Amino acid sequence: MLKQIPKNNNRNNEHNNRENNKIKKIPNDDKLKVLSPSLRQKKRFIKIKIEGNERYEFKKISEKLNEQILTFLGIIEYGKSGIWILREKFDYEKQELVIRVSTKTKEKLIGILSLIDKIENKPINIRIVKISGTLKGLTKKN
Repeated sequence: MLKQIPKNNNRNNEHNNRENNKIKKIPNDDKLKVLSPSLRQKKRFIKIKIEGNERYEFKKISEKLNEQILTFLGIIEYGKSGIWILREKFDYEKQELVIRVSTKTKEKLIGILSLIDKIENKPINIRIVKISGTLKGLTKKN
C-alpha cells in the first residue's frame, strides 16, 4: 500500500503568521487640530459679587448657579452657551467670581443672575462688577 503524504501547509501558515504579527502603522490623526480664531466661539468674562450675610464656598455657589442657569436656559441652550465658572478666579474674602460665557448668551445670563436670590434658603444679591472680553481686562482698575 502506498502511504499518503499530508500536504505541507507550513509555508502558508508561516506567511499568515508574519502578516498577523506585522505592526500596522496608524497615521497620527489622534491629535485635535487647532481652530483658527475666526472659527472659535467668541466669549465674555463676567465678574460677579455675591452680597449676603454669610460667606459661601465655591462649590455651593457654583452648584446653585449651574442649577439655576440650567433651569432657565435648558440643556441644549446651556451647552451652546459655553458657560464656565472659573474656580481659579474665586475670591472667598470678597465673594467674587468670574463666569465665562459666549457673546450670544451674555444678556440671557445676566438676566438669570438677577433672578437668583437665595443660597441655602438665605437671601443673597448677585451684583455684576464688570464685563470684559479678556481676563486681564477684569483685573484692570478704572
